[in-house]
Amino acid sequence: MKSRIFKGIFLVAILVWIACMILIMGALYMQYNGEYVRELKNEVYLVAHAVEQNGGDYFTDLKLAENHRITWIGQDGTVKYDSSVNPDKLENHGSRPEVLEAMETGYGEDTRYSKTLAEKTIYSAVKLTDGTIMRVSQVQFSIFTLVLSMLQPILIVLVLAVILSLLLAAQIARKIVNPINEIDLEHPEAAQIYEEVKPLVDKISEQNKVLNYQINQLQVDVDEKTKEADFRKEFTANVSHELKTPLTSISGFAEIIKNGIVKEEDIPRFAGRIYDEAQRLITLVGDIIKLSQLDEKQIAARKERLDLYLICQDVIDTLEPAAFERHVDVQITGKHLYAEGVGQILGEIIYNLCDNAIKYNKEGGSVTVNVHEEDGKAAVTVQDTGIGIPEEDLDRVFERFFRVNKSHSKEIGGTGLGLSIVKHGAAYHNARIRIDSKLNNGTSITIVF
Repeated sequence: MKSRIFKGIFLVAILVWIACMILIMGALYMQYNGEYVRELKNEVYLVAHAVEQNGGDYFTDLKLAENHRITWIGQDGTVKYDSSVNPDKLENHGSRPEVLEAMETGYGEDTRYSKTLAEKTIYSAVKLTDGTIMRVSQVQFSIFTLVLSMLQPILIVLVLAVILSLLLAAQIARKIVNPINEIDLEHPEAAQIYEEVKPLVDKISEQNKVLNYQINQLQVDVDEKTKEADFRKEFTANVSHELKTPLTSISGFAEIIKNGIVKEEDIPRFAGRIYDEAQRLITLVGDIIKLSQLDEKQIAARKERLDLYLICQDVIDTLEPAAFERHVDVQITGKHLYAEGVGQILGEIIYNLCDNAIKYNKEGGSVTVNVHEEDGKAAVTVQDTGIGIPEEDLDRVFERFFRVNKSHSKEIGGTGLGLSIVKHGAAYHNARIRIDSKLNNGTSITIVF
């Protein structure tokens, strides 16, 4: 770019110089040529006046400059006197343009060039009182000859002009290009640049924003993929661990019975342990399947308008035996409100919230399920008087297999997937979750649909 700007400026400078030289020389030549014509006209009138006064004696011992010539022409066109050539050797001048014009108007002039165009002759003629014509001529160089005669100074000026043009072109090109080269492409908007280049800078800035946004999005995608990969690894490890524990118990109890080590009266107890562990496995596998379906959005059920109050009532009726066993009082409050959703998933959400509220409650505690409006939307709040959740664990309770109190979870037989199902079910319905809890004072979880 710098080279092209340099060449352009240099070429323009040379062309301007050539044009200026032509115009100046042409103007000067025209100016001086006009002066010559006027001077020659004065000269012919002076000579005519002198001849009128003195007759032919005026020409006696007359000396003229080498490029000047005086010719006295009779009324019939014959040459009576010529300062350069013997009149007898000259042809009739009656047909010369300046002579004809002088005979008609009293004054005439003409310019004639030599065959080589190297010289030109200016003629001025005036008519005397006796009808004769006095003509004065002057030989001049043509503009072509003038240029050739001044070739040396012109070449010197040309060399100086080329050198000056080179220096100026290099300096100007550098000043034009440097601000562009100094643009910080990372932050082009901060550059002090020409107004003409500003649209380009703005476009670069916009492109940078788009690229940065795309890079950030790619980074987010990469981070999410990495987190997802890590999460899947952790989930697989957790599933393996959760499945291994009951399977190990089942295998151990079955092996003891198989080898006949167990007494006859102890067989029902061992069989009961096997049954409990199998049920635990069934529940765990069922929760994993539900989570997988929610993750992959494989639940093809059609959304419909559902009564949240009735769903909550059905869940409470289902969990009544578990609540009775733990001496927990469960009640429902609020009103009939509707939400668009899948009944199976909404039932799972309410079930897991109520199931956790009962399992992690205190002996003789209570659970309140409230169906209400929040910000003009239907909402369900499940509040218990249970053991509560430490503040530092509130952000993690919805993670898969996360347990606040592992020893207590083993006692009540939880899988650690209940709140994860709640989280994914809420996401499936674009619902918002809010949790409030205080250690030993209970927990309140609200789902806003």
